[in-house]
Amino acid sequence: MAANSATGRGFTEGELQAAGWWVRNRLTMRRWFRITLIALNVLVWGYVGWGLLDAYAISYPRESRLTLEIAANQQNLNRLMQDRPINVGTSAVSVFPTTEDRLDMAVDIENPNESWWAEFSYKFNVAGEQTPARQGFVLPGELTTLTELGFESSSPNARAAQLLIDNIRWHRIEPSEVEYDYQKFLNKRVGDLSVQNVTFDPASRGAGRTASRTRFDVVNRGAYGFWSIDYIIKLMRGRTVVAINKVNVRELKPGETREIDLLWYDTISSVTDTEIIPVINVLDPNAYLPASRLAD
Repeated sequence: MAANSATGRGFTEGELQAAGWWVRNRLTMRRWFRITLIALNVLVWGYVGWGLLDAYAISYPRESRLTLEIAANQQNLNRLMQDRPINVGTSAVSVFPTTEDRLDMAVDIENPNESWWAEFSYKFNVAGEQTPARQGFVLPGELTTLTELGFESSSPNARAAQLLIDNIRWHRIEPSEVEYDYQKFLNKRVGDLSVQNVTFDPASRGAGRTASRTRFDVVNRGAYGFWSIDYIIKLMRGRTVVAINKVNVRELKPGETREIDLLWYDTISSVTDTEIIPVINVLDPNAYLPASRLAD
């Protein structure tokens, strides 16, 4: 008989064989179906459970640590940025014509940092000419003056110049090097170093003087002696600087008073005040006189 021939009520032999197979294997198929559903549920709930476990017990603590580390690194970066030295500030350059067609130049420079000081090279550019390179420094929180005196320029009538700073080197103050308090360290060394009895006598043709004169006393009542100190002298007319000069005092010993007499050969009038600025690097051990020199 053909495989697809109808029997009984019209079922083919193939359909009857399929129905017989289903009857014989129905329970087995149902069991495997249930096993499959259970396995799928186990997989789904296992995945959900693993996700929850990973989120709250495994990854969360690690990610929390990462967040804390990022925050800590950001704080460290902020502290690092805050601890970097701030650039020095400068005033406009003042130019003063002097005798023999020479020029004096001066500029104020300020260091706003409390824990950093700077060394650098500097020069001035006046009418396209550059002055010789000089070495300068500025201590923490200090306002000082840089100068170039008696520069022989091909443009003696120039009234403007620019400051050029090169090779700036920043030095961080180690607390142990300044006895853990820089201001006390500074006052201990130069707090008793003073300028007294400052006078200015203008030139007077009637008195037979062709030069003005500045006199002052350098008084060292401190315990430290110094190899060399520069004193910058500014003659003021109100708040305006009308002339500038510099003198060097060598081997100033403790307890010593040194008289300074400075002549000005330029025409200077109407001076209302005299400002005198000491320039000494108290952070340089070589700036101090050794004990062997103090006994001389």
